This record gives sequence, C-alpha cells and structure tokens, in this order.
Amino acid sequence: MGLKSPGGLALVAALLLAPASGASQTILNVERLQPGDVEAWHWGVEGEFSVSRGNTEYLDLLAGVVLGHRWARDWLRMFVGLDYRSETGEGLENDRYLHVRYNRWWAEHWQTFHFVQVQASHDSYQEQRALLGTGLRRRLVGGTTTLDVGSGVMYEREDLDAAQVTDDHPLEARVWRMANLVVATRQLSEAVRLLGVAYIQPDFADFGDLRTLADASLLIALTDNVGLTLRGEWRRDSRPPGDRKRNDLVFRTGITVSFR
Repeated sequence: MGLKSPGGLALVAALLLAPASGASQTILNVERLQPGDVEAWHWGVEGEFSVSRGNTEYLDLLAGVVLGHRWARDWLRMFVGLDYRSETGEGLENDRYLHVRYNRWWAEHWQTFHFVQVQASHDSYQEQRALLGTGLRRRLVGGTTTLDVGSGVMYEREDLDAAQVTDDHPLEARVWRMANLVVATRQLSEAVRLLGVAYIQPDFADFGDLRTLADASLLIALTDNVGLTLRGEWRRDSRPPGDRKRNDLVFRTGITVSFR
C-alpha cells in the first residue's frame, strides 16, 4: 500500500486538512486502499486522524486494514475499517465497513470483479448499507501511465435511521445500481506517483438517482519506507436524506510507512 512496496505491511498516519463531517453518502474507495502489484499474501493498515484543542475540541480517527492473497490469475482481499469521532468528550463510531472483493484475470487486460460489502454511517444516517456486485474490468493503457475502466451491476440494500431523517426521504431502499469505475495512475518520477479514481453509481430504474465519487492522490516517496500523501476527494449524492448536502469535498494529507 506504500509507494515503494506494493505488498506487505503499510501503515498510514494522516492529518486531515478538512474533516469529512456531514458526508451526504458513503462510497468505499477500495482502489485507494488496496496495494498495486502483489504476489501471494499481503496486508496493510491505514490510519488518518485530526485533533483540535481550544475553542473547539474534537478527535477524528480513521483506521482501515486490508488482508489479501494473489495467485497467478486470482486475487482475494478483505477490507475492514472504522471512523471514530469524539467531540466534547462524547465518542461516536461514525462509520464502519467490511468489504470482500475477488478478481479473476481471464486475459492479460481483462478481469472480472465480484464483491460483497456491509457498512454503517452516522453522518449519512445509514443504519446499514449492504452491497452485492459483479462486473468486468479492462486495462486500456499500460506502462508508466495506466488506465482501467470497469462496469457492472450491484444490488443495494439501505436502511436509514428514522430518528435522524427529518424529511419524507424513504427509510428503506432496495435497488439495482450500475457499478462503474475509472482508475488512472501516472508515474511522474521515480519518487512521485499520481492516482485518480472515479466511481459512478446510477440507479438502473431511475438514472436521476446518482451517486458519484472522484479521488485524486499525489504519492511522494521520501525514503524507501516513508512517503507523503496529498489527497482530495469529492462526493455527490443527487438525492441525500434529510438535511444532508448533495456535495462533499475533503482534502487530506498524511505520512505513509511501508514494509516489504
């Protein structure tokens, strides 16, 4: 998960430039969390935190773990994460997730992907969101610059917290969504890499119900094991519940520590 070693242990400690409170919706960006080229067993840990003391006191701690195994044509990974927030001494598990993903290469540039995911988010009013999906992914460009595109279908089951939703937004959703993704990387130098990820998830029955995520990360290797990460993330939910806003924009910076 680090810049210099795509497999093995990765520990990320990041300071939030802008905390992501009030998120209108949650799309889990596993492309950012997972390592690149790996062999056999690999695992990593990610962490981000923000602290304030004085007129405003809060602690925001995000942690994630990935464990996987790569065979010649098969790749299985499990992602687990938690966002813990404390304000004025009151603790809150704001977001938590479990995601299992399996990829199968059928040709050099073609692969299928399959996943199951469960999560909950206080900021998004989600008591539970469960996904089951499958799709096809194709590498269009390889080398120093890479470009992958993919598309599939996923079943979404979402239950919202009635105590938090103050409008007439449905508390339950059982929908089929498209699972579209674009992943691009660019090796700017031996020590600097750019990563871009986009997810587009419209409802098959109503394309006006659209959830989108775009993430751009600049990864800078400081040493063989230590790197600096600069990241910006934009999310949009065309129909958020309650008083949630349609758009969220957050910037983060952090330090990565990786081991081969």
